Amino acid sequence: MTYRDYMRGDELILSVAPTGNREPDDQTTYLPVSPDEIATAVYEAQVQGASIAHLHGRRDDGVPEPKRLPAVARAVREQATDVLVEYGVGPDDALGDYLDVIDEGPRPDLAQVRVGPEQYGHRGVSSVNRRDVDRFLEELDDRDIKPNLLVTSGRDLNEVDRLIRSKLVAPNPLLTLKLGASAGTVATPQMLLALLDAAPSEATVLVSASGPNQYPLTSLAVFYGAHVRTGMEDNLYLNRETPVQSNSQLVQRVGELVFHSQREFAGLDAAKELISLPDRQRDISV
Repeated sequence: MTYRDYMRGDELILSVAPTGNREPDDQTTYLPVSPDEIATAVYEAQVQGASIAHLHGRRDDGVPEPKRLPAVARAVREQATDVLVEYGVGPDDALGDYLDVIDEGPRPDLAQVRVGPEQYGHRGVSSVNRRDVDRFLEELDDRDIKPNLLVTSGRDLNEVDRLIRSKLVAPNPLLTLKLGASAGTVATPQMLLALLDAAPSEATVLVSASGPNQYPLTSLAVFYGAHVRTGMEDNLYLNRETPVQSNSQLVQRVGELVFHSQREFAGLDAAKELISLPDRQRDISV
């Protein structure tokens, strides 16, 4: 993915991450928690141009709970029919448990996959190894679910190359570059450009930048021909003092960038084509 993609006028895929996996704290009271609240946030984002909903589950008290993902997905598909549903994975979610959640249904269109370990909290380190990642990717392929490979460092791109060589993912994988979060890589324009340059040339790349890095690095991604993710998972402030009150505020900001870049948002069908998603009957089981 290079500047040529921008000059060609490629449509832009927007992913919205409305709630994330953070523990409840006193930073905001606006984070959507219940399935209906999350679904409403996704619907509002879809109306504004989002074509992917990156989902996490939460208990009623706001504590992250992966087992709530199916309930969230059902609510989203009832309200927002023109978005791809992606299941997110937390740093301490075992891949086997993650697969159990996927199998409960409804089946997501996409599933995020960590390709490298993450450090989180004071002592936490996610347990990710090549054997488990390889097996998980095979299981996703059996279920006709497209993996979204989470890249948190240049090291992870070496793993992406290995997965392509091993034919565990296609030569044109879907990647999310995570910058600025505690579990991501350092957030600078130079780092983003280096990762975009090092990513496989045929990859579809989403850029997820956190906090105050979101606007400048999203701007750079838009003008570099990449795709972007926004939402309250990644950013809780419009500026240093103004809290975000809804995900639609962050989506609107991306919409302004897209307008001024002379790109257009990819709708559902265009997004599926850009990420080479198989054209299958969507699972809307309840």
